[in-house]
Amino acid sequence: MTKLLYYVYKWIFPIAILIVCIGVFGALLYMLGRASNVPEKHAGNESREYAGYVRLVVLVDNNPYKEGLETAWGLAVYLETGQTKLLFDTGPDPGVLERNAEKLGIDLSKIDFIVISHPHGDHTGGLKLLSSIKPGLRVYIPPDRSLKNYVQSLGLEPIQVNSTVEVAKGVFVVEPLYGPPVEEALAVKTSKGLAILVGCSHPGVVNLVNQAVRDLGMKPYLVLGGFHMFGAPLQDIKEVASRLVEIGAEKIYPIHCSGDTIRNYLANSYKDKYGDGGAGLEIDIQG
Repeated sequence: MTKLLYYVYKWIFPIAILIVCIGVFGALLYMLGRASNVPEKHAGNESREYAGYVRLVVLVDNNPYKEGLETAWGLAVYLETGQTKLLFDTGPDPGVLERNAEKLGIDLSKIDFIVISHPHGDHTGGLKLLSSIKPGLRVYIPPDRSLKNYVQSLGLEPIQVNSTVEVAKGVFVVEPLYGPPVEEALAVKTSKGLAILVGCSHPGVVNLVNQAVRDLGMKPYLVLGGFHMFGAPLQDIKEVASRLVEIGAEKIYPIHCSGDTIRNYLANSYKDKYGDGGAGLEIDIQG
């Protein structure tokens, strides 16, 4: 018995303490790693501040809308409030982004940060332009190692988002959902409801909108972006349209990868809610 206690104190007890210490140290490293990637100000229903005046301008889209602008398969939307200016996605080509922005009177050097919905080239291609205009610019991204490495390689600052977070007064990056790929939306609190921007809606546009509604405690007012319904059966399109209306959406702008079928269906069946859009579309929301 004495010999057994000797071995316990000499070997087993120290090893057990070492294992516990390693576990605690590893947990601390994990939490520090998350803290370095995620913005500090997390969202919740308790955040009641509106963004105030909101201006949306579609800089890049594959659908034509305003004469004199170039189209390209992809999406880039400029968003401005009284407190901030940002880009939601950057389109596929730096040149198209730059030329369209200039024609629309948007000064890209005034951008405060970028939000990238998901790691596909038709949404990230314009990052090269922004890196040359504003090195070190913050880029909010969903969890994706290759996207993070790409953003860093351009001299920009990737900030990984894991849960819904407020990035400016009344402006939120919504918790990413898995499609694949993993994708995040952008939501802005207005007195009319949430203005929600989606990139390609790989996880489903209804799922992305519902995530924003749950996290922010407000109904959607406007939904704009790619709905990923190009070539989808009409029955699926009817269901998506119906559910968006049921959730409370008052203005629906299906652009980019949404397809003509849903655009035509909404235009005929929900005339008061459908919004035509493409490159050059401008929307102003007061309050």
